[in-house]
Amino acid sequence: MFSSLRLVTLARGASGPAREAAVQSLSEAARGAGALTTLFEPTLPGVWNGGDLIWRSEYRDEAQWRDSESGQRFRRSAASVLGDPSRVSLVEHVAFAGGACGGASPGRGLYRVALFCASRNPTTDRLARFGSETCAMPRHVRSIRRWQLSTPLEASGSRPWTHVWEQEYDDLAGLNGPYMLHPCHWGEVDRWFDPEDPDWLIDPMLCHTFCEFRTAVIGASIPRARVGREGLPRNGASGSPCAPSRADDRVKTVHK
Repeated sequence: MFSSLRLVTLARGASGPAREAAVQSLSEAARGAGALTTLFEPTLPGVWNGGDLIWRSEYRDEAQWRDSESGQRFRRSAASVLGDPSRVSLVEHVAFAGGACGGASPGRGLYRVALFCASRNPTTDRLARFGSETCAMPRHVRSIRRWQLSTPLEASGSRPWTHVWEQEYDDLAGLNGPYMLHPCHWGEVDRWFDPEDPDWLIDPMLCHTFCEFRTAVIGASIPRARVGREGLPRNGASGSPCAPSRADDRVKTVHK
């Protein structure tokens, strides 16, 4: 599995009809890109640097993605809109293979994705600890139904993004309540984002965005036979609210 994710911010100065035409062109490009699965939806109120549109496509592999985006159809329909500042002011883009993932999609609900740039002293050990603690969150935040943490092969936009943190929820309440307010989040993982903490790792500029979905999004194209069952690396401190515990069905690794 290989995924392409774009957060598209439309030009504010564009007229209503021009904005509608740009959205229509991108929607048609998304549906005609030849991806195995596609999510193309407007973002909901409350996003942070999240754009106006979320466009996420899953392909069989990197080669299929490159073939799709190098074709004349994509260049004529999508690239011409995305590269036109009179219609689109910003595109955050990441292309990535499947990473650590787990859970089962509710089939419809809320899709949330965050883009991070680990730019402050990103040593191998610090990156491993951050990844381990982030992946452990779904063990404690039970409103996360499906999740994946990936490292982009290619990234562009406001920052050279280093992490793609995706989740599926039943609804927005599962994100704003159990996720945002859990001690695992604000009492442990947040230190990686805090410039006043010795463990500060993540650039303050990040993307937090979400939209509705009506069919599975994360790893929707992966045959179940390709999904393994493995525990997370045990890098969490004993007693920590985010310390990885025993392996269970909610923790899986996609084998590429």
